[in-house]
Amino acid sequence: MKALMKKEKGVDGVALERVEPPVVKTNEIKVKIHAAGICGTDIHIIHDQYPSNFPVIMGHEYSGTVVEVGEEVDNFKVGDRVVSATAVVTCGGCSYCNQGLLMLCDQRKSIGSGVHGAFAEYMVVPANLAYNIPSSVTLDEAALTEPLACVVRCMMERGRVDAGDFVLVSGPGTMGMLSLLVAKANGGNVVVIGTSQDSERLNLALELGATAVVNVEEEDAEQRLMELTNKKGFDIAVECAGVSVSANNCIKLLRKQGMLIQMGLFGKKIELDSDLLLMKEIDYTNGYASEPTSWERALRLLEHKHVDVSSLISNKIPIEKWQTAIRLAEQKIGYKTLLLPNI
Repeated sequence: MKALMKKEKGVDGVALERVEPPVVKTNEIKVKIHAAGICGTDIHIIHDQYPSNFPVIMGHEYSGTVVEVGEEVDNFKVGDRVVSATAVVTCGGCSYCNQGLLMLCDQRKSIGSGVHGAFAEYMVVPANLAYNIPSSVTLDEAALTEPLACVVRCMMERGRVDAGDFVLVSGPGTMGMLSLLVAKANGGNVVVIGTSQDSERLNLALELGATAVVNVEEEDAEQRLMELTNKKGFDIAVECAGVSVSANNCIKLLRKQGMLIQMGLFGKKIELDSDLLLMKEIDYTNGYASEPTSWERALRLLEHKHVDVSSLISNKIPIEKWQTAIRLAEQKIGYKTLLLPNI
């Protein structure tokens, strides 16, 4: 089968290979991949900014259809449409595993970095980590369940948005737009900020329900932002741009005792105004990917149309043209780029 692999260190260590299809163990299901999203973590893996157990098939955001089930599996059948959590290898006995916090297990290996992932025609996953896709959700939409679950983890489980909160989203990429949608679903008044290069993205944020959008490069941007909160500052700031200036803007624009949520990886060390964090008594939280509860919430949000991710699917690329797909993701052209291994 075709599989996009991180074979060795360096950007040239990524290649489309022919490999043997995976063999199903007794507790696993075999999934025919419909679509697999390119994530910022995948880009970090390509550039050796995130650890990977190469040679490994990349990809952890996906949707697909069950084509085979292991002998011990009784909760899935051939033909079921599924997604799955990513932490497929854990010790099962540490305090974190016992709490259901699989991503924090010291022995955790995730699909696409630690073990073979979804940038392939087929993948196997433990059945106990898979979820049926609701009938009201398309396979394309379901491919965004994983990043949505990450946003749920940060904003609904580790952080909290209450109805009426002023919520600042810094960075109108895929994670920023998902943060906007989740904050709106929880009753937040959401303002999205970006730069001059983000004009189209800021326009889409308005279409998706943002209260306002602001170009931070404009001279009166800070004044306008404070006026939007009645000069009190934001209750919540969600950092989605992954750059130091964005994180520090968030701290500056938060009210005293507000909450800063780091949504994704910066990929490097950054400078952060920790003294201002202290003097404003800012709560600083984040979320390392997602946990089982995050997936359940994310699927309910999709099922009941509290969150509509369809407008965030910008590019659908055959896996043979993976270099084009990676370039689109790296250059932030559109929002979510999906690789299609089986067309």
